[in-house]
Amino acid sequence: MIFLGNTFHGGENASYPPAVDTKKVTEVQLSDGTYNHLVLTSDAAMEVGDISDEWDYNTKINATFDANFDAGNTGFSLRNTDYVVIKRREVGSTHWVIIYAKEIHTVADFDISFTDKYARSKTEYQYCVSSYTNGIENSFILDNVYSEFDGYYIADKDCLFGTIYDVDGCDTSKNMANQVIRLLNSKYASVVSNSDINYESGSVTGSFIRMDEVTGEVRPDDGLRYRSSLKNRLVNKKPLILKIHDGRIWMIKVTGAPTDSMNGHQDLRSINFEWAEVGDVEDMQSLFENGLSDVDAKWWTS
Repeated sequence: MIFLGNTFHGGENASYPPAVDTKKVTEVQLSDGTYNHLVLTSDAAMEVGDISDEWDYNTKINATFDANFDAGNTGFSLRNTDYVVIKRREVGSTHWVIIYAKEIHTVADFDISFTDKYARSKTEYQYCVSSYTNGIENSFILDNVYSEFDGYYIADKDCLFGTIYDVDGCDTSKNMANQVIRLLNSKYASVVSNSDINYESGSVTGSFIRMDEVTGEVRPDDGLRYRSSLKNRLVNKKPLILKIHDGRIWMIKVTGAPTDSMNGHQDLRSINFEWAEVGDVEDMQSLFENGLSDVDAKWWTS
């Protein structure tokens, strides 16, 4: 506006508002004017000449008022993100396990929901959600989560079955390959171990009952279908994850025939099966090669 030769709000710093705590800003309102850029930042040293459409850790709002008005950082994130990656590690450990990776092409691809079904009980994890460009991590968010549950859970990429009823102690054996040789010139036998075999095996028993996920009430009408679906998973010859309340967890295959027995009532059925350990739950390559993860080889050394 020009009035008597003066231009009000014409200088580059003329429209600067007073400094405020950006954490307490809940609303920004502009009216009766023409605007081409609005920036809200916690960087008190920023000059007007420094304003751009790039985001940093101080940026709260960056609106360019172009044809696609957007005060968020989705446009910036889209230009600088090839993949969104979720990884976790046990608190105190330096070993990250990438549990999810999604290629990003559009803003809609940022709509991500993922459940980590392979977290062990009684364990505190640190989770990291990262943005990757050209194979390089450029930004991330960290959060700690304590995992704890009761009973047993059996899972793969597509399913999760659990029970807290009539569970046994899940007794296990530690297996290795040895050969005992009886020598003619020795009082004692000689044991030869020529194999790297070192795995656990055991058995699981529990009464699997269908529960309403919201109310927690028993759904006896769905019990038959639930147990039938579980047994089909147990005999499909594919690896599964078995985890129990005390923190033990294994990658397993079912050995032998699962049994389904009445446990005092016709609607209370006890399922038992034997299993053998077939891989490492904390190894990304082992998870992928056993069909328990979609995180492929390009992430195994990240």
